[in-house]
Amino acid sequence: MKKNEHKFKFTAMPVNLTACMDNNCRSMLFTLLQLSSYFENRSIAENKKWDGWFFRSNADLQAQSRLSEILVRATISTLYRIGIVDVRLDGKSRNQSPNWFKMNEAEMLKWEKYSIEDCIKNPNYVIKTDPYGKGCKPSYLDKSHIESALHTKNDSTESEDNLNANILQKNKDNIENAANEENTPNTNNKLSAGAHERVSTKPREFHSPEMAEYRRKEDEYMKHLSEVTYWCDFMIVAPQIENLLKDAMTDKVHAHTIQRYQGVVKGRIAFFTKKFQPDPYQPEAKTFFAWLEKNPQWQQS
Repeated sequence: MKKNEHKFKFTAMPVNLTACMDNNCRSMLFTLLQLSSYFENRSIAENKKWDGWFFRSNADLQAQSRLSEILVRATISTLYRIGIVDVRLDGKSRNQSPNWFKMNEAEMLKWEKYSIEDCIKNPNYVIKTDPYGKGCKPSYLDKSHIESALHTKNDSTESEDNLNANILQKNKDNIENAANEENTPNTNNKLSAGAHERVSTKPREFHSPEMAEYRRKEDEYMKHLSEVTYWCDFMIVAPQIENLLKDAMTDKVHAHTIQRYQGVVKGRIAFFTKKFQPDPYQPEAKTFFAWLEKNPQWQQS
């Protein structure tokens, strides 16, 4: 470089995902990505193991994002709801603000399959800041309360190890359970949205890494779909499950996923029908009922 030239540092941003967001969410996403990159580089420089988690208080995030305290919580709620950031509450926090964060790169990359034109113009892909008025509850709050017991300021290292061990064990259990899901009749013709049926046989293909990955994705997508409270989110997650069906290894696996998917969709359709009936002419409600009219198989009797 020449003597008077300067090196500039750039933060990589997911283009499509950013294009879908309102300005508040963009600001928070940029802030968290910048912080994640900084702490990762610092860990490497200090020869420390980097697991993705970093600490930042609400006040820190306000200063860096230029958002208010309430908007910080609301935008984090949005990013958590769509799955691109994991959060934890410090055990001593009393203001319901998460202060431990981990970016989910895999979820961000999923948005790259859409065209930039759709991300800018398609209203179904718009990501708006979650409601933050009186009585609104952040999407992360319940999970954070559960995990807060695992992490406090006075014992962060031990709690981090415990949390990682629990996560690894849970993933291991999910993979083992995935091997036990075929050939048991469903006597009441119902499937839980959060768990697979228990079965008695273990075909060879259910032990493969491919099958474990398929089940992991199925669990993840079904969970997200069963929790969506915005119609635009439903329109994002549902196609992910439909695309996943292309990877089903057997007809039985395909049928199982279809049955599970239909159960979750029926539950969400009932939720949105009840949600939008009081004001069916608002934009989101009109989009939902227009979709329902084009897909009469999902109409509730």
